[in-house]
Amino acid sequence: MEKKSICAVVVTYHPDDGVLDNLAAIRPQVQGLVVVDNGSSEGKRKRLRLAAREVEFTLIENEANLGIATGLNTGVKWAQERGYAWVALFDQDSTAPPAFIETMLRAYDISPRRDRIALLVPRYIDSRLGVPISAIYADDGSLQVAMTSGSLIPIPIFSEEGWFEESLFIDGVDFEYCLRLRSNGYSVEECPEAVLLHAPANFTECRLKGLRLFSTPNYSAGRRYYRDRNKIWMVKKYGTRYPSFLLSTLTNSLKDAVKIVLAEDDKRGKLGHMALGLRDGLMGRMGKTIEL
Repeated sequence: MEKKSICAVVVTYHPDDGVLDNLAAIRPQVQGLVVVDNGSSEGKRKRLRLAAREVEFTLIENEANLGIATGLNTGVKWAQERGYAWVALFDQDSTAPPAFIETMLRAYDISPRRDRIALLVPRYIDSRLGVPISAIYADDGSLQVAMTSGSLIPIPIFSEEGWFEESLFIDGVDFEYCLRLRSNGYSVEECPEAVLLHAPANFTECRLKGLRLFSTPNYSAGRRYYRDRNKIWMVKKYGTRYPSFLLSTLTNSLKDAVKIVLAEDDKRGKLGHMALGLRDGLMGRMGKTIEL
């Protein structure tokens, strides 16, 4: 597959200066690069405008935070309208090493299942700790769901399967799309040879007498709301078909609540927002409902 057929899409939201290095790293590997900014401050957007000229990418500026799904859809549609065959999607805090795209395409080309691959993802490494970020597998050993960042998707898939679910607004957008693809007979596959450096949430470690017990991401109360609301929405939609996903999702929410009680601040606010998310997910109250 030729490099010229790929457009990279990056969604930004109040990015730090590290995003400029990440954009410069991916730009030589693709023909097109579009950055969709979701309502960042004027100072952040000025830096992106300058970088757009220096690095040579197209900047689309949203005046408000429209959510990750809308941001991704905006970028993919931009690429589709310009005739690209593939999109490579990235978070603002992910770094693609040299030959990343080339390695991903090689894995696709040699796969015996390439006709059914709708989404190909790399192996993820925590850029802060240098350790692998665990993938989530189904009972049959196949990759069940994966992060959006670093994913390579043939653009015709969107005409067949639709766009990212904008009613989710922020969390779970990637997982929902994976489950939708799998439900319709496509596969989500991993390319272990391609490594993406990804910076997840700022985790806090809980220790007892020097012994590490667990880590917790310290998401804000607003993020907790969207995470739990969207989990319930996805469980309602896909839980019967994927019972292991249902079980792991509910178990992880319970573990998160325990970690908040034991190690995080604003316990009342976060637990309260988790409860609101549970209620709204059950009621189907979706979209952007609270500000972050």
